[in-house]
Amino acid sequence: MTLRLMSNKTLPFFKFITMYPSTISYRNSQFDEAVFRRLTGLRPPDFEAFHDPFRKAWNDYFENFTLEGKVRHRKFSTRKNSVFPDTKEALFFALVYLKGNIRQEELAAQFGIDQPKTSKYLFLIRNLLVQTIKTNQKILPKTKLERIRQSVAVR
Repeated sequence: MTLRLMSNKTLPFFKFITMYPSTISYRNSQFDEAVFRRLTGLRPPDFEAFHDPFRKAWNDYFENFTLEGKVRHRKFSTRKNSVFPDTKEALFFALVYLKGNIRQEELAAQFGIDQPKTSKYLFLIRNLLVQTIKTNQKILPKTKLERIRQSVAVR
């Protein structure tokens, strides 16, 4: 995977991570629009607009099912040791994967989780993204929604 920098040079993802080690989280990159756009393909305001319906889909899913898709018997709550402290991190995680054509092993290392769990979350989040796009056609410009839709379909 390569990332295009402001100077129009491309940089391998692993080298980008080495140069910007603390930017691979929503909290650390939300204030640097250039880095945020390179990682997700969205401007922070577009991300926020997309996040609201995504959060609803995420919460609806986890109120009824576990990560593995089993029916939930206990009440859902976000724990201190959760992989994603909030839904913004989960959405950011998926958009980095979809935008960057990054391998799951690299993504797992950057977010501090193992590859099998990365695969499970990506499978779930892709389905939630498809659902979010289908039910909210006007949250982003058509070109951005189409780019996300195509990325989800390819990956």
